[in-house]
Amino acid sequence: MSLDQGSNLSLRDQWASQHAVRGIKEEFVRLRSDNIRHEPSLPEDPRMFDIEDPYLPPAPKPHDTPKGPPTGSLVIPLGIVGAGVAGLFAAKVLDYLNWELFQMAVKDGGSQSDTPANMDEFQRQYDFVKRFPNTLCFTYTIHEAAQRDRVGGRLYTHNFGGPRKAHDYYDVGAMRFPDNPVMARTFALFKTLGMEMTDLKTHPNAPDGSIIPYYMTNGDEHSRTVEPWCFNDITLWGTYSSIVIDDSDPFKISTDNTIPKILLKNGPDHVMNASIEPLREALRRDAKQDPPGREGWNLLMQYDKFTRSHVSPIYSGGSKPSPGSSIPPPPYNYETIEWMETFNGGTNWYDQAFSETVLESLDFEYDTQHKDWFCILGGAQQLSKILESKISRKPHYRNRVTKITAKGPMEVEIQVDTPHGKKTKCEYKGLVNTTTLGCMRQMDISRAGLNYATKQALRSLGYGPSSKVAIKFKRAWWIHDLGTHDIKMGGLGHSDLSIRTCVYPSYNIYDDADGTAVLLCSYTWQQDAERIGALLSSNPEPEQKVAEEAELKELLLRDLARLHRTEHMPEEELYELVKDNYITHHAHAWGSDPNTAGAFAFFRPQQFTKMWNKMIHPSGDVVIAGEAASPHHAWVVGALESIIHGLHAWMAENVSLVPALSLAMAILERNEPGNPFVGLPPYMTPDISKWQGDLGRRHRSRYLDPTRKPGGV
Repeated sequence: MSLDQGSNLSLRDQWASQHAVRGIKEEFVRLRSDNIRHEPSLPEDPRMFDIEDPYLPPAPKPHDTPKGPPTGSLVIPLGIVGAGVAGLFAAKVLDYLNWELFQMAVKDGGSQSDTPANMDEFQRQYDFVKRFPNTLCFTYTIHEAAQRDRVGGRLYTHNFGGPRKAHDYYDVGAMRFPDNPVMARTFALFKTLGMEMTDLKTHPNAPDGSIIPYYMTNGDEHSRTVEPWCFNDITLWGTYSSIVIDDSDPFKISTDNTIPKILLKNGPDHVMNASIEPLREALRRDAKQDPPGREGWNLLMQYDKFTRSHVSPIYSGGSKPSPGSSIPPPPYNYETIEWMETFNGGTNWYDQAFSETVLESLDFEYDTQHKDWFCILGGAQQLSKILESKISRKPHYRNRVTKITAKGPMEVEIQVDTPHGKKTKCEYKGLVNTTTLGCMRQMDISRAGLNYATKQALRSLGYGPSSKVAIKFKRAWWIHDLGTHDIKMGGLGHSDLSIRTCVYPSYNIYDDADGTAVLLCSYTWQQDAERIGALLSSNPEPEQKVAEEAELKELLLRDLARLHRTEHMPEEELYELVKDNYITHHAHAWGSDPNTAGAFAFFRPQQFTKMWNKMIHPSGDVVIAGEAASPHHAWVVGALESIIHGLHAWMAENVSLVPALSLAMAILERNEPGNPFVGLPPYMTPDISKWQGDLGRRHRSRYLDPTRKPGGV
């Protein structure tokens, strides 16, 4: 197996695709070696059992295809668990499939004058499907544990109230979207939903749901970047590179010279890029060979066995700096690794697999055409609200799924706790679970027929804690009251304080100077998030919750003053400014949220290469979807991709039972740039997905076998 740096596919997508193939082959090797249960009709091609061979034979044709036209109803009811962006998108994809299948039926059966003219009209008149009894159609029911005001799951925006022009809100969950090729499906969805790109400077009255610029730094190529950096209780202003011009160790964190000055001078981002240069060089050497070499692949496989913090002291990238760089390659000592982690992420951020760090870095290496970031006016939850308004069947809120049972082929039963305290059972042909893995583990899934890799993932796959705290102030003091240090374009405040990262919103920079304003004063991950989260009250009453968080409030005011002090405004004066302008605050810890039990997938060593590639197989008629089921975890695009693939693989599993599913599969396989509802993810091919469906069918047969002994299959 090899990776091609010149491919149109990102290295992460190539990595994921080849591990998806490995996951299929590893399962067939396991089936072949199973001496207890003899698996019928295993693939005949010997290369199917060679895990190191990237070749994947063509997918098998459907088994036991019925002869003659279909009989009985072709209406397929599906259950969707969760009304986050993945669950809502699943509903919209099914609506789209119904519209496309209906158009095909109308074309084959002759047009009728009163048929719907467009998809929106069609969704309001589902009874038209009854005129074509042999037409495949999907129905669905969405079960969401939260109340309706929390539609969107981790797309959650807290609004402090007040006039709309004040923009007194903040994104508690997802908040920014980079416009690059990896995120193309997300931006296609924005466009399809009518969420237009605009600019508040020229269009101050743009509607909520508009896509507006998100500024990663307080400055651009036309202005000097001014941001605060507070480390080791020393506050300096500028960019990292400008701060270290005259002093390589301005924060006095290496007075004993344990961190090489050349590294301090270059900064953690440049050191990180230099540390993965050996991989780039290996990939370049691989590309020159025929057939392509494996050096880069083997190196990344080594990276995957270690965390970022563990690989740095032992990994040798070469004895000399890379051409054109003065930065010495790894290994790096403990102090250097701590310095890099402190400036680059949350405490224990480097506990993720080093391969994850490397691939994320490579994901964002694009030319200047793809460097812009955006956010959603009114908050990211606007995406969920707009999606909800566009689907034909609305979610059932306060419906908590507590049990999943596999009862037969295309027969899944769930138990739901309803708002009225009753327990209701519902049956579906298939179930798409879009909750976090932690939430799914809280359900009774002992009879859900899940494969062991999925059970293992539910228990152990890493999720990163994250906490956010925002304060509503009487005025935007950070924009107007810091003199030459005014933060007028958004950006970040950087620190090793308890608040860690301060995020200056991009949506209120043009608001009235005397109006109220919200500041995301603390954005934390990992251990930092857990420690902030320990100060949060669980009181459901907002005013009482704020009152019980007095210790948190004092910490916020103190750290904000320390972070923003200047030579003209000492910490004491800053503290009074911040305190006098304080109105209220809102805090949320995702690890303590019972409807998420974590913020986002955070893969640890070998979890992607050994676990992800089997978790994404259908477990019978239960599909695991959501950002954790995509290589692009922690991003909205990962959730969207997982739905297209999950539905396709489930259909591949059941196309023998319902041959008409092949029509829906063909629609999902279409290559239509700009259409978010079709096209398998870049890391997935029809053959890979169909083989996964084949394995799902085999797993279901073994699980439902009445002679099966208790235990896993």
